[in-house]
Amino acid sequence: MSKLNKTQTAGVVIAIVALVLLVGGVVLFFLTDPFGKEAPPKPTVPAATVSPPVSSPDEATRDTAAPTGTAASAAASESTAPSESSETTAPVEEATAPSAMQALLSEGGCSVEELESIAANQLIIVHSSGTSAEITFYEHTPAGWQQDEGLTCPGFVGMNGTTPEMSESIAATPQGLYSVGSAFYQNSPPATGLNTFAITSDTYWVDDPDSSHYNQKVIGSDNRDWNSAEHMSNISGYRYGFVINYNIPPTGYARGSAIFFHIGNGGPTHGCVSATEDMVLAYLAKLDANKNPHILII
Repeated sequence: MSKLNKTQTAGVVIAIVALVLLVGGVVLFFLTDPFGKEAPPKPTVPAATVSPPVSSPDEATRDTAAPTGTAASAAASESTAPSESSETTAPVEEATAPSAMQALLSEGGCSVEELESIAANQLIIVHSSGTSAEITFYEHTPAGWQQDEGLTCPGFVGMNGTTPEMSESIAATPQGLYSVGSAFYQNSPPATGLNTFAITSDTYWVDDPDSSHYNQKVIGSDNRDWNSAEHMSNISGYRYGFVINYNIPPTGYARGSAIFFHIGNGGPTHGCVSATEDMVLAYLAKLDANKNPHILII
């Protein structure tokens, strides 16, 4: 009875151990590879060796090709058109002038192009109406011709107005475009950019067409060959003024002489252009021989 119990006990123990081993094996099988369906671990690739995804040819073209349509125009403008600051500024045309000036030039048979051709950079315009006139001043600047409105003033011309056919026998002012000559004065010299000469008791301006000194300034009478001349110191309007280079030598016979811009007495002249003393001095201060000033009489 005791032997049988021992044998039975040993068998039970063996059966239990076998069962434990069997259960353990089954559990281990399912934990490690249940039915062969566990995915293998992903290989680890070093970050430095990872390549960026390659785009398809179409995608690459879309990334680099120029945009089309409105967007293309804008992109092209931004990439190829020069900026405003880099654009070359077109030079100001020499013909640029106020419309009022151009109208006066046209009326006087002149043009901005003619002024340019003779390198005139200052211009006085005497626009007459009967014996009176409006006098205006223009100067050429880098921006074109500009009016100095401070020099606009009334004035006077000859008793017979202005004329295209001047002579010694009529008291008229010659029409046309003339250069500005020297300034003159009787007492103290004025502020001016013109060449000047002082009028003394020996200063004459010859108006005899038969004289070799016709329409010229002379000092003294030692070489007198004239029968008529203006004794400039005796004319109060010649306190200040400048010579208008009309009919200067070589002169046309009897075509007129002693045409000046000078101080007026409030009425017409014998052929000159006149203005108040203040305005004559203002014009003298503005005029500059280096700017080749001219005067246009209409």
